[in-house]
Amino acid sequence: MALTLLEAQKHATTPAELAVVTELAAGPLLSTLPFRNIEGNGLFWKREESLPNVGFRNYNGSLAESYGEVSQQSESLKLFGGDIRVDKAIVELEGAEAKAYQIQARVRAMRLAWEALFINGDSNQSPAEFDGLAARIGTGSSQYFANGAGALSLDKLDEAIDAVDAQGGSKYIVMSKSGRRALSKLARANTQIDIVRSEFGYQQLVYAGLPVLEVDRDNTNTAILDSNPASQDLYVVSFGPEGLTGIQNGGVSVRELGEDHSQPQLVTRVEWYCGLALINGRAAARVSGFDATA
Repeated sequence: MALTLLEAQKHATTPAELAVVTELAAGPLLSTLPFRNIEGNGLFWKREESLPNVGFRNYNGSLAESYGEVSQQSESLKLFGGDIRVDKAIVELEGAEAKAYQIQARVRAMRLAWEALFINGDSNQSPAEFDGLAARIGTGSSQYFANGAGALSLDKLDEAIDAVDAQGGSKYIVMSKSGRRALSKLARANTQIDIVRSEFGYQQLVYAGLPVLEVDRDNTNTAILDSNPASQDLYVVSFGPEGLTGIQNGGVSVRELGEDHSQPQLVTRVEWYCGLALINGRAAARVSGFDATA
């Protein structure tokens, strides 16, 4: 069963874990993406590659023998997190709030870094991280749609939407803020957009029935999708246990390690065994190279 981080809040066992999960779910992406809880250090599944042939037969005739083809797929968990060190004197002089702020800042950095990995993660460059959508949907893929130079093509976006198989999941468009502004400008002309309120009360753009999820900057203040606004990508995704899903083992762990033996610092470790799995190869599509400034 796959739960979003918002739903996982209900299963937090300590106030610290509840605070961490709440901060991780503060962004639109991680509050929406479901996570499958798995056993062991990875997820293994069979992906359908082709269906068997079917047909009719005459009386006393036979049916042609045929088999469906499947491929074995796997996705491993990655070890994600960090240690928070706070001088013991700060806690004693300023109170527990000073330590709580440091923990919150660390978790906020984790959320922003995870959003960046969701798009740009590349295990070939850094084996310790998982592959993001850019690495999974490269040039030549049937799920890759080159927009070409110039403004975002709504025709290409519609092609990408049609190419994504919902299969019981929910479709979304993941894009930058500048990309969202460009889409809003184009779609307003033919009334293809709606503005709704999200479950948090924020205004959310909806194009052709698909909510738009914005990603902005990572934990180093680097733009995730629009480092070059004149040539950027967007993604159409289908979130669900049989589509595009996060994976984790045990949820987010918050452990108090006590005082460091070598210096007067209190150490708290936040760790999350997590990853990203594209169960259905058609659960994501990419529209590449559009100019949000045109």
